[in-house]
Amino acid sequence: MRSPAIAIAAAFVAGLFLSVPSSAPPALAGFSAAALLSVAAALARVERLLASALVFLAYVLLGLAAGGARALESRESTLLATYHLLGEKSFEGPSRIEGRLRREPELGLDLAVLTLDSETIRVHGHAYRAEGGLRARVSGELRDRLRGLEASDRISFWGRLGEPSSFGNEGGFDVRRYFDRQRLDLTASVKSALLVERETKARGHKAWMSRLRIAATLRLESALGDPSRDTLGVVVALLTGDREMLSPELEALYRDAGIFHVMAISGSQVAIVILVFYFVLRRLGASEAATLWTLLLIVPLYAAFCGSGPPVVRAALATSIVLGARLLSLDRPYVNALALAALLLLLWEPLWLEDPGFQLSFAAMAGILWLTEPLANRLRPLRLLATPLSVSIAAQAVVVPITAWHFHALTWVAPLASLVAVPLSGAIVIVGLALVLVSGVPLLSDLLSLGAHAGVSLLTGTARLASELPGATLAVARPSLLWMLAYYGALAFLRHGRGRVPVLGLLGLGALLLALPFGKGEKVSEPSRLTLTALDVGHGDAIVLSLPEGQRVLFDGGGLPATSFDVGERVVLPYLLDHGGRKLDAMVLTHADYDHIGGLFAIAGSMNVREVWESGPMWERPAYRRIYQTARDRGIAIRQLRAGESFHWGGVLWEILAASGAPGMESPEDENDRSIVMRLTLGESSVLLTGDAGEELEQALLSRGVPLEADVLKVGHHGSRTSTSAPFLAAVRPRFAILSARENVGWPLPSPAVLDRLRASGISYARTDEHGSITVHLDANGGMEVETFR
Repeated sequence: MRSPAIAIAAAFVAGLFLSVPSSAPPALAGFSAAALLSVAAALARVERLLASALVFLAYVLLGLAAGGARALESRESTLLATYHLLGEKSFEGPSRIEGRLRREPELGLDLAVLTLDSETIRVHGHAYRAEGGLRARVSGELRDRLRGLEASDRISFWGRLGEPSSFGNEGGFDVRRYFDRQRLDLTASVKSALLVERETKARGHKAWMSRLRIAATLRLESALGDPSRDTLGVVVALLTGDREMLSPELEALYRDAGIFHVMAISGSQVAIVILVFYFVLRRLGASEAATLWTLLLIVPLYAAFCGSGPPVVRAALATSIVLGARLLSLDRPYVNALALAALLLLLWEPLWLEDPGFQLSFAAMAGILWLTEPLANRLRPLRLLATPLSVSIAAQAVVVPITAWHFHALTWVAPLASLVAVPLSGAIVIVGLALVLVSGVPLLSDLLSLGAHAGVSLLTGTARLASELPGATLAVARPSLLWMLAYYGALAFLRHGRGRVPVLGLLGLGALLLALPFGKGEKVSEPSRLTLTALDVGHGDAIVLSLPEGQRVLFDGGGLPATSFDVGERVVLPYLLDHGGRKLDAMVLTHADYDHIGGLFAIAGSMNVREVWESGPMWERPAYRRIYQTARDRGIAIRQLRAGESFHWGGVLWEILAASGAPGMESPEDENDRSIVMRLTLGESSVLLTGDAGEELEQALLSRGVPLEADVLKVGHHGSRTSTSAPFLAAVRPRFAILSARENVGWPLPSPAVLDRLRASGISYARTDEHGSITVHLDANGGMEVETFR
C-alpha cells in the first residue's frame, strides 16, 4: 500500500466515532489494541493480509481507547466541581481567582480576553483549590495596563464566575462542547483591568515567545498607527493568530466572501514562511539537506511564536512530516504526511475530530491533493491561471458539505475570492514580518507600512466585491447524510470517471448544489393546528409560529449586546433553515430593544422574508434604523400594525391589542410598553404574546376591558417583576405559560415573585433557560401538546 497512513488514520477515526456511544473501559480497549499489534507483527511475514486486518482493528481499538479516555477527562474539573458544590448564588458577587495565563492577554477593540488555568478561588473569605480552564473578559478602560502580562504569568483578579451560555435548541450551536474542545470550564467577567494583578512573573520558553509576540504587536502598532485599526487587526491576525483586533464588520465581510480562512494561521501562512526561508537559505548557498534540517527547526518555532493554537499546530505538524519525508526520500510524502498529522493530532486531542477548523483544514488539503491535477489538466487553456484556480476550486469543492453542516452557508464566490486572497494574505505576511524587523527605520518602515495598508485595502476590496455579487452567500439547511454521500460520490465520478462519467458527475454536483439552498424544507404545519416554538436565545425573545395554512412568522430574533456572538446567525437562522427552509412570511418587531431585534439582522439578510411587521418607526434606535434599511435594501415590505385592528390570515384570527401603547393610552414613557401585544385564535384555542409589556400597559388593557383570555401566555419581559401582575394573570387565565429568559448574575430573571404567582394560580410553565426550546401545538378543538428540548 502506497499510503498506509490513510488506512491507519481512518481506522483510528472509526474508533473515535464508536467511542461516543460505547461504554467500554479505555484501558481494556488499549490493552486489546496492543495485543493485536503484537500478533500482527508476528504474522507480518507469513500472513500479510491477516496482519494488515489486525493492524486496522488495533487502530480502531486505539481510537476507542482515546475517545473513552478523553470522555473521562472531560468530567468535572475541580474548578467546575467547586462551582457546582457552592452553587451559582455563591458567585453573585465578585470572587478572587488565581491562576496562570495560557498566553498573553488578547486585546480587542472593546474588551480584553484572558485565558488561564485557574489554581484557587476565594469566595466569601474562603479559599478553595479549583483547577480548570477559565476564560475571562475584561471590560472598562485601561486595558493597555494588561500589556505587560505574558504567557505563564501567575495572576489574580476579581471577577464574576459563570458557566458558558448554551442554547437548548435542536441542531443549535453547542457552546459547552466548544469549551470542552478548548479545555475550558467556566467564564468570568471583570469590570476593569485595575482588578487584575500579576503575582509572579513567568520564566521559560512560553514567556520568551510571549514577549516576542507582544514586541511584534507593539512594533506593528508603532509602524501602522492606531487610526488604521483594520490594517493593524488584519496584519496581527495573519502574523500571530490573534483576531481580537478585527472589527465585527470586517469579520462578517470576510465570512460573506468565503475568505475568512485566511485570517487563521494555517497551511498557507506556514507554507509562505517556509518558502521565504527556503529561498533565502538556498540563495546563501545552503545544501538541500541543510535547508530542510533548518526548516525543521524553524517550523515549530514559528508555531510557538503564533501561540500554538490548533490551526497552526496542525499546519506545522503536517509541514514537519512532509519535510522529514523529503529528507528520507519517502514515497508520496504529502498524502502520508496529511494522514499521519491527523492521526497524531487526534491522539493528542480526540475532540478536535468534531472541530470545524480541523475538518475544514484537512478536507481542504485532501481536496487539493485529490482534485488539483485533473482539474489543472481540464483548465489547461487558462495557462498561468490553471494551477492556482484548480487549487482554489479543489479546496473549496471538498469543504462545501462541511461548511453547510456547521455554518448553514453556501458561498459560490469563495474559489474566485480565494484565488486573490490567499496570495495577497501571503504578501501581507511577508510585509508584516519585514515591518516587525525594521519598524522605526526611516523611509523603509514607511514604505512597508504603505505596502501593508495597500495589501489590506486590496484584501478588503476583494471581499467586498465578492460579497456583493448576486447570491454570493446563500443560507442553507443542514444537509442530510444521504446528500453528503451523494455529493462526495459525484466528486469521485468527476475525478476518476472515464468517458461520459465525469460529465454525469458534474451534472450531479450541479443538481445537488441547486437543491441545497432552494429545497422546500420539511413540513412545518398541519391543517387545523397552530404551532408555537419559543427558542432558547439566552436573555431575549425569539418565537416561531407555524400557521395551519403553512405560513411561518418569527416574533423577534433575540440579541446579545456587547458581544460578537450573533444569536440570529448562530441560533435562530439555523433553526429556521432546518425547520422549513428559507421562506419566512412575516417577521414581527415587537419593539426595538436589542435583546429582541439584534438577531433579526441576520434573518433579514439571509432569508426570503415577505413582510416586516412593526408598531411604528423608532428612528432614535440605531438597531431599528439598521433593520429598516436592510428591509428596504432587500425589497421586504414593511407593515405598521395598529392597536385595535384584527384580521384573519393563515387560518388564524389576529387581534392587535397594543402597538406603541394601548388604544387611548398616552405615549408610553417606558420603551417596553411600546411592545406589540397580540392574541391569536384558532377555533377554541388561543395564544397571547406580550413582548416586554409592563404593568402600565397591562393596566391600560385591563381598564379598557380588552379580551385577554388565552390558553397559552408568553410571559412579559422575560418574567420580570414589573410585568405579569396578579390582575393581568387573573384576566388571561392561561393553562400554560412560557418564560423566555436567562438568569444573569445580579439580574435574577425570571423573578421569583412571578413564578410564585404562576404556581399560586395553578398554571403550568416552562423556561427556556431550564428546558431549552419550548414547542406548543394547539388544535381548533382546544387540544394542547407541549414539547421541550431538554
